[in-house]
Amino acid sequence: MAQLRRNPVASSGKKMQNPIAKAMGRAKHSSFYHELSLRGKHPLRLLGTPQDIWPGSVTAGTQIVSGKMVGGGYILENPKSDQNSWSADDLWQAPDLNKRWLEHIHSFSWLKDLNQAVDQNNARKRAEELIESWINHHTQWGEISWRADIVGERVTNWLIYTPLIMDTDDVIYRGRVLDIMARSARHLMKMSSNFPDGPDGLKAIIGLVLSGLYIPYGEAWFKEGTSLLKFALSREILADGGIRSRNPQELLHLFMNLVLLREAYSDVSQNVPLELKNAIRRMASNLKTVTQGDGKLPLFNGVIIQNHEDIYATLLKVNQADAEQAKLDQCGFARIEKGKSLIIMDAGPPAELELSAQCHSGTHSFEFSRGTERFIVNCGDASFVLNMENQNLAKMSRSTDAHSTLILNHLNSSEIRDDGLIGAGVTKTSSTRFEERGHILFESEHDGYVEQYNYLHKRLIYMNDSGEDIRGEDIIEQSSPNRHADLATFDIRFHLHPNVSVDVDNDDNIVRIKLPGGETWLFRQRGAKLSLEDSIYFGNAGKISPTKQIVLSGKTGGALTTILWSLKLD
Repeated sequence: MAQLRRNPVASSGKKMQNPIAKAMGRAKHSSFYHELSLRGKHPLRLLGTPQDIWPGSVTAGTQIVSGKMVGGGYILENPKSDQNSWSADDLWQAPDLNKRWLEHIHSFSWLKDLNQAVDQNNARKRAEELIESWINHHTQWGEISWRADIVGERVTNWLIYTPLIMDTDDVIYRGRVLDIMARSARHLMKMSSNFPDGPDGLKAIIGLVLSGLYIPYGEAWFKEGTSLLKFALSREILADGGIRSRNPQELLHLFMNLVLLREAYSDVSQNVPLELKNAIRRMASNLKTVTQGDGKLPLFNGVIIQNHEDIYATLLKVNQADAEQAKLDQCGFARIEKGKSLIIMDAGPPAELELSAQCHSGTHSFEFSRGTERFIVNCGDASFVLNMENQNLAKMSRSTDAHSTLILNHLNSSEIRDDGLIGAGVTKTSSTRFEERGHILFESEHDGYVEQYNYLHKRLIYMNDSGEDIRGEDIIEQSSPNRHADLATFDIRFHLHPNVSVDVDNDDNIVRIKLPGGETWLFRQRGAKLSLEDSIYFGNAGKISPTKQIVLSGKTGGALTTILWSLKLD
């Protein structure tokens, strides 16, 4: 039996900070810190650049060349422009951008897309324009622009895409870029004793190591970064290859950058740390295990499906296609697969408080695909949707209602706090997997509703040996016999992919679901009232697609309420 608990220490939100780090935190806000403390030898050139091995989106790159800004497939709206075009100065001073957009633009992760634009001459001009404007506006401290992980990502991206951003005869501009790279590395070095936990700390470390490898006078950065890397990989990359933030897309991007870092060590004839090699191998196994049948990621905890991100192709490119599937005991996911049917389920609690900024309240949700066709889904992540009409969609997309699972009294199983972090709710999950003669039964329970209503949610999913007969039980069970269990309404939601068609036979209490490839599946249930409702899907990058959801509704019946449902190929 696998048991997962949310770290109660991390969930307190309190983190010890030494007096030196506190003093540095105050000093960073002063011009003195940036003008004097980050001074050092001015590099006149780079010693090399990391190899660009992960192509971005051609479509997004073309849009950025035309003056737009793209993130998660969405175009950043500019109220001053009907075409949503941004001058460089306007972009870096844009008001009212949410945190996710600010992190995206200041990390310069969009350079990956710009580098794929067909018109490379204008791509270089646009890159130079945006970087020069950023230097004009953001050399002084900014809460996000100079946060350690963002600095790490920015210097990493500037190093990777040096051929794009510095292919110019303007020696003054080139000198300013090199100066900011060196200042960024010094900033990371000064902050290295206080890097954050989780993926953000690894992003900062990767930036520090790459700076030490490719920026002159960086021997100390390289030594410190490599030391931190070895320790962080043992802490942040779980035994099954997952990561503590529980965001599969963040896992993918970290994997890609760690592979790039491994190649960088070899490129400059440095020994690749064994910890790095082992982490990459474990992460490859995890990615292979949580990937859906279409080669893309499931929609858990902030994932946005990018068409250019193909997991199988990624693993093949780095000779990890034959990685064995992982036993997902630490990362909190489960894979149930037979024949063409594949279910991936979130059987874990949300990430620790400080790592939960992109987590969703979706414990016990699952996604079901049939071959390469997605069938039952979660709604996805709307954090890059930014306009007045849809300003509340981001929080809604993280709610329990937006996931294919059970919700009591319309209350999230885990609280989404006003600061965007995950608060009270699921703290413990336990799960057990049984396999016999090709049949699979997966059982899981969580305690997200115990404090409010004294109810546990148990979910059982059975799949037969052909994958053509799937049965489920959702059990609402009184947790403590010594405490009254409040009566509650429940809804069990099964969000459908926009490409499937659905028809309800109310007389027989059957839902007929037809997949694009021609298969028809029958959904039946017992123990609730069945209805078909509208839903919304954010799974395709840049699109908000209307879709449908099957909803099973009712009221708890005392100490134990059981709802049965099934999916069978017709």
